Amino acid sequence: MEEENQVILTIGTFLVALVGALFAWGRLGSLLSRPQWQKENYRGRVIVGVSGVFVVLIEVLVIGNLYWGFSGALYGAHALAALILVLAFGLLGWVDDTRAEKTGGGLQGHLETAISDGTFSTGILKLVGGVLVSFGAVIIADVGDGLVGLARSAAIVALGANLLNLLDRAPARSSKVALLWFLTLLVLTAVLGDSYSVVHLIWASGVVGASVGLVPSELMERHMQGDTGANATGAVLGFSTVLVGSSVAEWIALGVLAVLNLASERTSFSQVIAENATLDRLDRLGAQHRKK
Repeated sequence: MEEENQVILTIGTFLVALVGALFAWGRLGSLLSRPQWQKENYRGRVIVGVSGVFVVLIEVLVIGNLYWGFSGALYGAHALAALILVLAFGLLGWVDDTRAEKTGGGLQGHLETAISDGTFSTGILKLVGGVLVSFGAVIIADVGDGLVGLARSAAIVALGANLLNLLDRAPARSSKVALLWFLTLLVLTAVLGDSYSVVHLIWASGVVGASVGLVPSELMERHMQGDTGANATGAVLGFSTVLVGSSVAEWIALGVLAVLNLASERTSFSQVIAENATLDRLDRLGAQHRKK
């Protein structure tokens, strides 16, 4: 497949997923209005808290249709790995969204609860499950170069999922970061990658497109994607980063993701964003109830 056609297919998939998410929320969003699927948002307003299920479902449809229609240009192992990631991380996120216990913040809080009470929270389940699924996916996709390469790739996937989860504290924040991440990969891959690199972003284009498609209604505080959407989006973005990146690029990506994840244990991203005029302006962009 020519590089120009790869770009068209990738962007086209993004747009189809975006429109699909708009339609899904508009037509089916009311099905998620059950009390057990609602949460209080940052303003204390009770809204749907699991709209990320639409991201997962749309990505599953995208993967199936892409592989059915373009199997000659796509690796089956990559399609299977992406499918496993979106389903597994979506399920882990769903469990955390609907059955989470109250614990201290972050990884430290979950570990302290496990040690002091002898119980494992849904956060610990998501952590352990996410690591195992990440390793399984990169092994299936055969993208790691030896044990170190596998560990590096799996860490990028798992940390990518957790990062978007950590950022999901304000309307559309995680979707904005996901879009920036995706566009950065698309531009760098188109400019610096080989003639076949862009097509590897096809898996991320679906999940990010669906996430962005939910943004308008999310900014109006009708719903939030929750861990279900954020985890799945971050995991597939991490996987796509591995597919298009060289080993050097992977080490850089891993370093950035590790620093951000570790920083979240000591500081609040919301506070950092609020104290930076540019970040705060972008964070509030489009949010009707967050304008200064």
